[in-house]
Amino acid sequence: MVLILRGYFLLFLLIFCLQISYSQTGLGINTVVIDPGHGGKDPGAISPNNNYEKTVVLKVSLLLGDLIKKNFPDVKVIYTRDNDRFIGLAKRAKIANEIGADLFISIHANAIEAPSANGFETWVLGLHKSQAALEVAKFENSAILMEENNQQTYSEFNPNDPDAYIALSMRQNAFLDQSLILANSIQKDSKLKLGLRNRGVKQAGFMVLYRATMPAVLVELGFLSNPKDEKLLISKSGQLKLANHLFEGFKNYKNKYDNVDESLSEFNDQKKVINKVNYLDTGKVYKVQLATSSVKIPTLPENFNGLKGVEVYISGKFYKYTFGLSSDLKVINEELKQVRNSGYESAFVISFQDGKRLNWVKQ
Repeated sequence: MVLILRGYFLLFLLIFCLQISYSQTGLGINTVVIDPGHGGKDPGAISPNNNYEKTVVLKVSLLLGDLIKKNFPDVKVIYTRDNDRFIGLAKRAKIANEIGADLFISIHANAIEAPSANGFETWVLGLHKSQAALEVAKFENSAILMEENNQQTYSEFNPNDPDAYIALSMRQNAFLDQSLILANSIQKDSKLKLGLRNRGVKQAGFMVLYRATMPAVLVELGFLSNPKDEKLLISKSGQLKLANHLFEGFKNYKNKYDNVDESLSEFNDQKKVINKVNYLDTGKVYKVQLATSSVKIPTLPENFNGLKGVEVYISGKFYKYTFGLSSDLKVINEELKQVRNSGYESAFVISFQDGKRLNWVKQ
């Protein structure tokens, strides 16, 4: 019994506290990934009038990206696809992870047999609370079955197994609060501004969100199976209205989190000097970032797979955990190998210039 409880505790600690992050510089919202759902051989939902989800969401996604570029020229907008092509769910999240995106917005549309179902809803990763929520997630995740080698890529997950969604929901805890804030910002006033039923913010096990290592939401713009919703979804004016609504949600979220303080205050009483370089004051130095958490974790070796010398700094509302310190990139790349061999396969190198975190490091 003791061993079982200990196992549950370690699993909880691993999943809840040690979320691996390739993003989140803490320097405001600099990069957003817009993910138009489905595409290519995967049409997604299809209306009785033969209108495809993949077409609608691509048009809305491109309009949203244009609005962000126009109003926030300093924000980099990346699309997982900008044409009609098929992309696997794992690759969509990988795109966002590899560029260190600050937000991930996946855009979809609904359709079910009952034409009365209607409305606008926003999802975050979590445990479904109804059979209907589970069915939405199962439909979106069914795209996995169209991917080549899907059994190898998703060996930990069967999209048709309800029990698999329980494990899936235990991810992203470090980003859940921010994901919910973004979701509520997008969902707010949807009935007033779009004339669509406000179906609220919900949680379910979406694979595309499961693999994203930043605040992430999935938006269902409306029901192609509902005549009123479909009219809005397929018209140019309706698509622009939807894009504007999404943009307002993004803008409100961005305004809330912009200009966050990239604080290194926890190091002020330490000020370590390695190779005669004080990384708080002068020069450029490198570290390995291995984890991000919304709660503070004691930097003891037993909490970090035996790694000694783990340090923490505050980035916005997150605690970022790092290992190693050197002004020599070759040295820190050796530290990176050690960290990855310890189990942190998504760890990456970060840099500081005169005590300030830089956005990117050439690996």
